[in-house]
Amino acid sequence: MLLGLGNRVRFVHTGAEGKIIDFLDDGMFIVLLDGGIEIPAFPDHLERIDKELENSSVKGKVVKGKNQKKSFDYPLPNRQYTILKNEGILLAFEAVKRTDNSTQRYIVYIINDTQYQVLYDINIIRKKIPLKKENGKVEPNGVYKLMEMQADYLSDNPNIDISCRQVSTEGMNEWLNKNFKLKPKQFFTKKRTVPLLDRPAFVYALFEPFQIEKKKESLQSYTQKNISSPEKNDISYEEWKGVDVQRYAHFETVKDLHIENLVSDYSKMSNGEILRFQLQIFENYLQEAIELGVPKVFIIHGKGKGKLKNEI
Repeated sequence: MLLGLGNRVRFVHTGAEGKIIDFLDDGMFIVLLDGGIEIPAFPDHLERIDKELENSSVKGKVVKGKNQKKSFDYPLPNRQYTILKNEGILLAFEAVKRTDNSTQRYIVYIINDTQYQVLYDINIIRKKIPLKKENGKVEPNGVYKLMEMQADYLSDNPNIDISCRQVSTEGMNEWLNKNFKLKPKQFFTKKRTVPLLDRPAFVYALFEPFQIEKKKESLQSYTQKNISSPEKNDISYEEWKGVDVQRYAHFETVKDLHIENLVSDYSKMSNGEILRFQLQIFENYLQEAIELGVPKVFIIHGKGKGKLKNEI
């Protein structure tokens, strides 16, 4: 599901509906509910209800546009979303048409759809004559315009030899190499919308996202690993036995204290009773978060006279 500014959404747990109006840190959104209340929300807590994307199954997240401030060799279009799963390093060929809609040439791009700077070394040869021999770097989530190639060169099956290497705070990875020929029969089956470029092009996937991006462990694997080797940790085995992994995994990090989300009928409750009830729910929620070791939670307290906010 793709989420962006202006999308109508529904909260999965409460059914409340509204519109995305702004972004927060940590990938969160500000949703303006139909009743006029603004609420922060994580993408996983929302479902898009725009009719045009009812059948969409593509997972995505909103980005705040910070990548647009980077200086690329090719001007990227303004985008309100990006696909969650990075595709790695790609080579893209964008067709430039003549007035009769035939293809005159291709603009060749190196797409760095990873979170890390990438060094490259590329050599494109046609009929044993170099068309392009170059080395350089592409910034994270960057697009680099490499060259323009005449369309009729495809019939000569140009050879491409490319090597890429990731640069990160942990150092440099080993060079990854790929060598292949541009064969028209295969070439014309690879057209699709290119990530970051956001336009149709013929795409060659060169390298998967680098392994360093895959080092993040799931909560389950991390916990099981540490439970099986408690001597490696600062806490005792008896303390580990008390960890409720399932409870932690399903703990909601956003708590909405609006009374209508806590009880079905509050019409007979006084303002004082409502406040005390909200505070009791908050204290129970906070205690559970502390017991589980949750690092951060968000409390939605509303915009009334501020009594609940002050008590919290």
